[in-house]
Amino acid sequence: MRHKLFLCLLLLWPAALSAQRSSELVYHDAKAFRIMGRSVVEPAMEHTDSMAYSRLPWSPKATFRDELWYLGRNSAGIAVRFRSDSKAIGVKWTVLNNFAMNHMAATGVRGVDLYVLQGSEWRYAGSGIPGSGKENERILISGMDGEEKEFMLNLPLYDGVVKLEVGIDPAAHISAPLSPLPLAEKPIVCYGTSITQGGCATRPGMAYPAIMGRHLQREVINLGFSGNGRMDRSIGNVMTQIDAGAYLIDCLGNCTQEMIEELGYDFILSLLLARPDVPLYMVAFTLTPAMSFSAEAHKTITKKNQTWRDIYEDLIDQGYQNLFFVAADELTGFDSEATVDGVHLTDLGFLRMAGVLVYVLTSK
Repeated sequence: MRHKLFLCLLLLWPAALSAQRSSELVYHDAKAFRIMGRSVVEPAMEHTDSMAYSRLPWSPKATFRDELWYLGRNSAGIAVRFRSDSKAIGVKWTVLNNFAMNHMAATGVRGVDLYVLQGSEWRYAGSGIPGSGKENERILISGMDGEEKEFMLNLPLYDGVVKLEVGIDPAAHISAPLSPLPLAEKPIVCYGTSITQGGCATRPGMAYPAIMGRHLQREVINLGFSGNGRMDRSIGNVMTQIDAGAYLIDCLGNCTQEMIEELGYDFILSLLLARPDVPLYMVAFTLTPAMSFSAEAHKTITKKNQTWRDIYEDLIDQGYQNLFFVAADELTGFDSEATVDGVHLTDLGFLRMAGVLVYVLTSK
């Protein structure tokens, strides 16, 4: 009995110690640092907690479907960059909905994770595991050497953030990151479905747009909308307002054949006309394990991809040169081991997909 009691106390001790240290940190409002991943930044977003970490701007709210506005409040792809010499980094964050899903880890849905810049590479440093309520407080990393470092804090994929504070040692300092390194180039805008949004990464930094951003040392704006990547004109309008370095369109998973035929050409053309100098990548839809044994599903996806490619070839024939087609054959590998449920990706799937897309983006 004594041994069991000792073991329980031993297991609880690190959590108690972390809580004590967390309370000793000095917390700073994250809005004072560099917020990355927002589509169009409006003045209200700079000062209002409820909008600071939103992916969509407030002013065109009436043009969005309710589902898009709700999902746009999810902070997928939003990250905060800062610089500090603190030996420990803590975080306090309050989520909007306290959302949960059965097939996705809470650390990915409503948790945070931290990266440290070492040389020219971002290295994972720790995760903020969410609790049972909306308000959370965690130590992400401790015991560092006290040298000044650049940090990147990735925010929840399937919940929103209404308040965010970064904690440091009382004697340490914290400031905005150095500029422009590593964000000298214009951002990549990824538009798509639940997979683009990050379902079902175990933590925010493992969604494929985040992985791409780290490898390419560029800001990536995540405009993935779970179940709602349907080429809405309202989202296209937002995308054309972004001073983008590239567009990556990966939305076929949410589109019916009719949607692709009726909306696809105009959606792509509007982006090409608005931003003719911006490379645009049309990504085909991969045959997922859940669909690979269904002849009907195979036929449906093949037809979607062919219609998508027909749109691409039509525009190329018209003289649009800054347009590229990405076949889906190799996006997640060939072993059917890249998903959690036959459709949504695991971290393995996201790593594979990001690797292919990074290669495509850097080889054109």
